[in-house]
Amino acid sequence: MEASAGKRIAAALVLCAAAAAVAGLLLLQHHGEPRAVRAVNQACGDGQASGCDQIARSAWSRVASFPVAGFGLALYLSIALLLLLALAGPAELAPPLALVGLGALASALLVDIVLLAVQAFGVRAVCWLCVLTYVLGALAFAALWPARRAAPHAGASFARPEGRLALAGSAAGALAILAFVFAANTTLAHRATQRQARLLGSAAAAVDPAATDPAHDGHAHAAQAPAATPLAADASAAEGPEDAAYWREQAQKLQATIDDPQKLEAYFSAKAQREYDAAPVVSIDLENTLVKGPATAPVKVVEYSDFLCPFCRNLAGALSQFVPQAGGRVAVYFKNYPLDTSCNTKLARSVHAGACTLALGAVCAHYQGKFEAYHDRVFSSELQNPQAADVVRLAGEAGLNAAAIAGCLDDPRTKAALAAQIAEANRLGVTSTPTVYVNGKKLPRINDFVAVVDKEARKKGSPPLAR
Repeated sequence: MEASAGKRIAAALVLCAAAAAVAGLLLLQHHGEPRAVRAVNQACGDGQASGCDQIARSAWSRVASFPVAGFGLALYLSIALLLLLALAGPAELAPPLALVGLGALASALLVDIVLLAVQAFGVRAVCWLCVLTYVLGALAFAALWPARRAAPHAGASFARPEGRLALAGSAAGALAILAFVFAANTTLAHRATQRQARLLGSAAAAVDPAATDPAHDGHAHAAQAPAATPLAADASAAEGPEDAAYWREQAQKLQATIDDPQKLEAYFSAKAQREYDAAPVVSIDLENTLVKGPATAPVKVVEYSDFLCPFCRNLAGALSQFVPQAGGRVAVYFKNYPLDTSCNTKLARSVHAGACTLALGAVCAHYQGKFEAYHDRVFSSELQNPQAADVVRLAGEAGLNAAAIAGCLDDPRTKAALAAQIAEANRLGVTSTPTVYVNGKKLPRINDFVAVVDKEARKKGSPPLAR
């Protein structure tokens, strides 16, 4: 093998490995791995929601329920393995193996062109990290371009025993890589489900008085009840001795709490619980309100939501899992609060253009008795400034009478019902979504949802939630 050919194969190998690394990062981001999401948004959107995020949440990000990034990872790893065999094997097999890699990269480039068109015209957003994988693949293709000259002799090379062995090894390696990526994707999907379930927190932190009592000395609750006093800076601390040793001790306790994620989380949980307990009970109209769970449930949860809010989407998924497991103790009432000035005139600016149209569709779906189907279908979609036609389409896909929806969206009764929900939210001081009330009290943190619900259910004589 000529030195220049070896360098070209080595360069293509490095480029494919780099493309695989980027595809792996996008796969992690697709499944919502926090560090990967931050890294991708930092690279694509200056730390904010990015085109990469939009594409990852769109229906175009999957083929047969498998992420496109996973296919990219498997492809580039397989080509890298093939090129590694070309470098490590007999010199006469390097050109034909490089030719196979060239063909695989040519196919990948054709797919990349289609994916780029989907970004531009389907999702109408650009994922620059996706584009980076296309560029790396194109550079690898250019590096291997001279391997096309091996085409006349490739058949004879692969007919020899060592050639057949090299092809079989490459195929077996590609299958092993595909199995690895499939297993990794399954694991990541499971982790995403677990994260969604943990979004609401757990009952364990809320029901023991020791969890909020800094004087409690029990070791069994040490992880749940770190000393809240150092961070609270309450009156009792101010009345303590003023010598340097005392304040040094307080500073050490404060630093220990800040440095320990469990202690810090327990402090914020205890603080949020105190805020919830002290909050006034407000009046919320539940008549003719969209509800999931039994209306007779002792714990009534009211959620003000926006169908284009990604955090509302996450909460919706978590509540869908939680309510059936709550044993009839919880009813969740859905109220629209679209962050869109076309119907919510109290807002300074629109955050989610088109959210009002989706909210009107929700009211119409409720009239048809199919709100839940509409709710789930909208939250499973990736939408940009949706119009009435989009609402009609989504309603039809959810099994509603699409023709009736079209007329309902402009019905004054529908608009009045939505306006009443928005006015109520504004009266309560709602400014963001999701905002949640539990038995009339505003919930300070979504992470404390299960703990607060468990406590409220116990007050009504219900058994504790399963932990």
